[in-house]
Amino acid sequence: MTTEPTSAVGLRSQIPHGVQDRFLAEAARRRRAEEVVRECFARWGYQEVIPPTFEFYENLSIGASAELKEAMYRFLDQKGRTLALRADFTPQMARMAATKLFDQPMPLRCSYVGSLFRYEEPQAGRKREFTQAGIELIGADTAEADAEVVALAIAALEALELRSFQVNLGQMAFFRNLTRGLPEETVVAVRDAIDHKNQARLVDALDRAGLTGNWGRLLERLPALIGGPGMLEEARDLSEDLGQDASPAHGSGARAALERLSEVYRLLEAYGVADRVILDLSEVRGMDYYTGITFRGVAPGLGWPVLSGGRYDELIARFGRPLAAIGFGIGIERALLIQSHQ
Repeated sequence: MTTEPTSAVGLRSQIPHGVQDRFLAEAARRRRAEEVVRECFARWGYQEVIPPTFEFYENLSIGASAELKEAMYRFLDQKGRTLALRADFTPQMARMAATKLFDQPMPLRCSYVGSLFRYEEPQAGRKREFTQAGIELIGADTAEADAEVVALAIAALEALELRSFQVNLGQMAFFRNLTRGLPEETVVAVRDAIDHKNQARLVDALDRAGLTGNWGRLLERLPALIGGPGMLEEARDLSEDLGQDASPAHGSGARAALERLSEVYRLLEAYGVADRVILDLSEVRGMDYYTGITFRGVAPGLGWPVLSGGRYDELIARFGRPLAAIGFGIGIERALLIQSHQ
C-alpha cells in the first residue's frame, strides 16, 4: 500500500493564488449581473458571440502592450505551438470580424460575456481570472457610432444599479497627433507622466526631448485639460498656437480630433447622458491599439475603473481586412463590489 505525500493531500483543499470559488448567493448574484448586461446589450441590438477561451498566442498578442503580453498565461500544445488563455476579448473580435463575419451587413453589433485571464497581482474586484461583459461596434467610423457606444456603456452601468459613477471621455487621436514623429521612448515617458498626473516628470520628459515653445506648453497643459465643453475651447486655442513649433499636420490633426470629441459630446447631450460624462484630454492610458476616443467608468470607493473602452480603427486590418471599430468592457466583479459599497 502506497501513501500519498502529505503535501499532495494538502493541495486538495487549496486553489491557486488569484482564482476564487463562487457559490450559493454569491454565484447567483454574479449570474444575475451577467444576465442584466446581456439583456441591456440585446435591447440595443447587440448579438452575443462566444469566442474560445484559448487561442494561438500570436493572435491574442496582436495589438497588446508589452505589459499585457507579459501577463498572458501561455502553454504549448502537443505539436509545440504556443497557445494562450485570452487576456482581452478585442483581438478575438477583430479576428472574427476579419475572417468569419466579413459577409455580414455592416456595421456589426456584437456582445460577449466571459472570463479573462491575466497573471497580475489581484486588484480590487479583479483576480487573475475575472469576468468581463462588453460590446463591439464594427464597421462604422462616425461620431454617431462613438456616442452610441458611450451611451450604451452608461446604460449598462445603470442597469447594474450603479449610482455614483462618471465616465471620463478622452481622445487618443489628439495625443497621437501631438506626439506624432517623436521617438518612442519620449512618447512613453510623456504618456506615463500624464497618466500619473505627475507634472514634474512631464516637464522633465519634455525638456529632455527638447519640446519647448507652444508645442511643449500644450503637452505640459494636458493633465489639466479636464472638464466640460468649455475646456475644449482652451485646447483649440492652444492647438491654434502651435505655429512653427510643430508641423501643420500636428495642428490640423489635433484640431480635427477635438472637433470629433466635441461632436460626440453634443450627441451624448441628445441621448440625455452628458451629465455622466467628464471630458478628459489627459485620458491617454489604455490599450496600445486605441486610435480615437477612449473612456473609463469610475466610481467612488474603487481605485480602478469598472469599465473601459475606446476606438481602434487599425487593429482589424492586422487580421486581413481594414474595418473601423469601437467597443468597451465592464468588469462584472468590480461592478458587484461597487454595489456592495453602495
